Amino acid sequence: MPTPSKPLTPAELSALEHAFASDPGSEAYRPLTEAYLANGRFMEAMVVCKKGVKAHPDDPAAKVLLARVYAEQGKDRKALEELAAVLAAFPTFAAANRLAGVLHLRLGERAEGEAALRRAAEAAPDDPEVRDALAKYGIVAAPPPAPPPAVAPPAFPAPAPGGPPVAPRVAPRAAPPAAARAAAAPVSSTGAATAVADQSEEVPLPTPVPSQRVQGRAYAEQLAQKYGTQSFQLPGRARDARSGRRATVVTTVALAVVLATALGGWAMWSKARSARIERVAALLKETTPLVEKDVYPAYVEAGQKAEQILDADPDSLAGHAFLAYVSAIRYAEHGDGDAARALALKHLQAGRALGRHSHLIAAEAYLKLQVGDAAGAKEALDAVLGGDNGAQSAFLTAVLGAVHLRTGDLDAARDALSRAQKQNPGDARTAWLLAEQFRRRGEGYELQASGWYDYALRTQKEHVPSILGKALVLLGRGQSEEPGRAAALVLDPRTGASKPQLALAHAIRGGALAAQGKADDAAKEEAEAAKLDPANPDLPWLVGQRKLRAGDAAGAVEAFQRAVSLDAKRVSLYADLVRALLAKEGGTPQAIDVLKKAITRLGESPRLALLLGDAYRASGDADLARGQYEKAIALGKPFPDARVALARLHRDKNNIPGALVELTQAIDEYGAGGAGGAAVAYVEKADVERARGAKREVLEDLYGKALELDPANCDALWNAGKLEFDAGKLTEKAKARLETYTKACPRAPHVAEAGKMLGR
Repeated sequence: MPTPSKPLTPAELSALEHAFASDPGSEAYRPLTEAYLANGRFMEAMVVCKKGVKAHPDDPAAKVLLARVYAEQGKDRKALEELAAVLAAFPTFAAANRLAGVLHLRLGERAEGEAALRRAAEAAPDDPEVRDALAKYGIVAAPPPAPPPAVAPPAFPAPAPGGPPVAPRVAPRAAPPAAARAAAAPVSSTGAATAVADQSEEVPLPTPVPSQRVQGRAYAEQLAQKYGTQSFQLPGRARDARSGRRATVVTTVALAVVLATALGGWAMWSKARSARIERVAALLKETTPLVEKDVYPAYVEAGQKAEQILDADPDSLAGHAFLAYVSAIRYAEHGDGDAARALALKHLQAGRALGRHSHLIAAEAYLKLQVGDAAGAKEALDAVLGGDNGAQSAFLTAVLGAVHLRTGDLDAARDALSRAQKQNPGDARTAWLLAEQFRRRGEGYELQASGWYDYALRTQKEHVPSILGKALVLLGRGQSEEPGRAAALVLDPRTGASKPQLALAHAIRGGALAAQGKADDAAKEEAEAAKLDPANPDLPWLVGQRKLRAGDAAGAVEAFQRAVSLDAKRVSLYADLVRALLAKEGGTPQAIDVLKKAITRLGESPRLALLLGDAYRASGDADLARGQYEKAIALGKPFPDARVALARLHRDKNNIPGALVELTQAIDEYGAGGAGGAAVAYVEKADVERARGAKREVLEDLYGKALELDPANCDALWNAGKLEFDAGKLTEKAKARLETYTKACPRAPHVAEAGKMLGR
């Protein structure tokens, strides 16, 4: 009972698993079963092998492999039952006889074991496994039967004139060996063997040869190439209609094989089929990394490769899935319009008729999300990922994170994307989505956003979405040089950016120019951006950010309202609109009204409750503010951002103990990975401690903890440096913090004072 000599690596085993999942009717079941057996994973080997038997009912090798699975578990009698069914139909099948012989001998049934091994030796005298078994148990193979005596060629008498042709006389054939007759004899209901001496031996049963003998590591690589597998194929049956279709195909193929053999064309047919498989395999191998790049030119090229795959094999599940996915992404994110959507829908439907593939499900989710059906997108994903039997797909988990991000559920997005990133840490798109989630949280999360953008760029150095995202973070912090360089890089024709990306690059360059005091040039860039992508809410959002930084609250409100009108379901846009309204004189009632309407439209959410609490606090209604903060905490379960806001409300009312309780719990809820949010909580806690007269050492410790989590936290940099300055000493560490403050926080209120402390 051989097993692979060397266990497969996790990557090789994963390739086999994904190849089998993509097409359970393929030959992938065989090496996957072998691999599971080698690892002692008997239950999985059983499940996979039984599916292989079901998909290949006419292949005796599948049943022999299932018998091996039973034998490896010590279920020898069950294994022999499987082998008996095989040997009844294929009495000379060497592999079945060899395994039956070993099992009989293991059970102490010497006579049956010797007979089976001798039958195996008669059928395959040169098989090394058969020879090894004979040697192990001290059995001598029976000598080959003597050749039949030579018989003179029969005479063919001439037919009588006008009469029928005379049939030639055929010499009798030698009787088969007794062992073979015994194995071939069917068993009656009483157990007695029926006579077989009169049976015709004109067409002896051949020893069947498995259709795929390549196994182990080499086959794992072959299948990975053939199916384009990484983490994309999903277990599951095709639609019910496919079972009948498959049966028809199998029957047709069987007839084709018989006809081709009869006509002597088998070699040509096999060669053509192999060439097609190799062609598809090569194209899939090229397509997968293009899809993973997550850049527009690669998506275009991947679509072309997928079309070539379908030209070679119109029934390629992976071909339809990849073409549906890249078309959906080009429609949803790159502005390729209704033609891309129609292409995605066409191949989504064609792929569904063939089976399940994660890129089909992702395509469906992105298409629904783009037309505003976020609930439908989640439903499509939950059907695969949800429940106790949900698939573990890093790719689809990341898609779910993208859906949550689009709907403004930042916490759910973070959770899903973090899971996906742990499962597949080298995926640039997942890292970018994580960065986007942190960027949309706003102040206090810039460091985490930048870190994930950098991570994505280390994985894929030309990842345009991450280049633009990091530029937005830096621009938001008042920096202009690096965002300007990033915009120039994306605008370079060699980058191959899509229209929406070019538009965003123009808007970023406009923001950088505005920060440098070049208002007219900035306006031109923003106008060019709007012309390229008039429906992109990020463009008026950027204008609003610029105007708010410049102190033009009314202009910022107008720009943010435009952004909300383009994407009324993005909670982060409401957050910026409310911030601008609160900065505008007399804008607080309007902010409250905007949030109430948003909650009516989008439903209750912890972030909207937090924003409404902020609006009530700005209006001076502490009780309503507290009610909203507590609602946000209850909805978030947990929601530490709301605890920090509640602590500020307590501090406003001089409730120092209440503020400290909320901040301590918020820090605990943020956890060690809370970074930006936890840093803000530490700064707030320092302010509360300062209000009750805490010692300088306590404050230094709290600011230090904040800077450990977020080295670019402006409030912590300023206060930590000022503490030492006020104490009459300014260490090199304090000087470095103030220096960072002046560079990283150019619009902060104490920049000029920090410069004086540094002797400027």
